[in-house]
Amino acid sequence: MVRRLNESTGGKVRVRIDAGFTGNDTLEALEDRGIEYLGRLRSHSGLQTLAAPYLRRPRGRPPEQPREWCRDLTHQAGSWPSPCRVVLVVQERPDDLLLHSFFLVTNLSKFDWLPEKILALYRKRGSAEAHMGEVKSALDVHLSSTDRGSSTVQDVMDRNEMSLLLSLYAYQVLHGLGCLLERQTQRGWSLIRMREQVLKVAATLTVHARRITVHLGDAADKWWPTLLKGLPRLTALV
Repeated sequence: MVRRLNESTGGKVRVRIDAGFTGNDTLEALEDRGIEYLGRLRSHSGLQTLAAPYLRRPRGRPPEQPREWCRDLTHQAGSWPSPCRVVLVVQERPDDLLLHSFFLVTNLSKFDWLPEKILALYRKRGSAEAHMGEVKSALDVHLSSTDRGSSTVQDVMDRNEMSLLLSLYAYQVLHGLGCLLERQTQRGWSLIRMREQVLKVAATLTVHARRITVHLGDAADKWWPTLLKGLPRLTALV
């Protein structure tokens, strides 16, 4: 999959690994192919012992906002053939006397990737998953996982592919309109808000010769005039 993505995008794909897959087989396969990776490690006594010297708050009165700091370490788990780079992340939590910590394993270069940059890259997955959840909620995407009846497996795959493509086009429209309205109104616009407040309005269509006219109901007066004023600039925003 990494090879196909590299070939199709012309970029360099990095692999983000869940904690359940950071064993020797996965890491060794990625290392052998020269693929950069980043994954979270399940905590255990060995890692906790390694982290112990760094689980101390900085001197002085703690600020109002909880702090966070990272440390570069080296660790070799029992199943790993050689030591790996491990980034320790330590966090303060509101109203909690104990510090929270977790560990990231990676083969990214220390020279190009400081620990804080590693953490920022790791967190991008959380943002991507939040966006995916929003897409599912706003577009109500449903895929078939059965070939019951006269359908073949290929028929099911074809339908799912078409559903995903239509959902992708719908997302592009919602995202573009949301960016446009955000610029016009200086407010944040989620996909669900766009659907409920802007697109979910009554309308009628009039077809005459080669022209289709859309007549929007009164409920559209709040946002659509603002949207239409900025519509010529939509291409540059998408």
